Amino acid sequence: MGYAQRTSSDSSTSSSEDSTSHTTISAPPRVEVLRCSRCAKCVETITHSPGSSGSQGVSPDDLSASGMVRFGHNLYYCDRCAKIVGYT
Repeated sequence: MGYAQRTSSDSSTSSSEDSTSHTTISAPPRVEVLRCSRCAKCVETITHSPGSSGSQGVSPDDLSASGMVRFGHNLYYCDRCAKIVGYT
């Protein structure tokens, strides 16, 4: 009994107001922790934007600067271990 019913004119007004006042907000920087799969060495790197596919947040430039090598989805070797196993 105390519930207000929303009419179709109310919903069209609110949706048009929402679409006109839409602003783009850039993503804040994130800290990604990269761990070597062989020796468990951890490296933290800051990513400023998500990757092109959305799931790959660490760019190749960030990886090379941090001394890590990507060999799979969220799988990394440090430079030392990559050389030992023959990956590079």
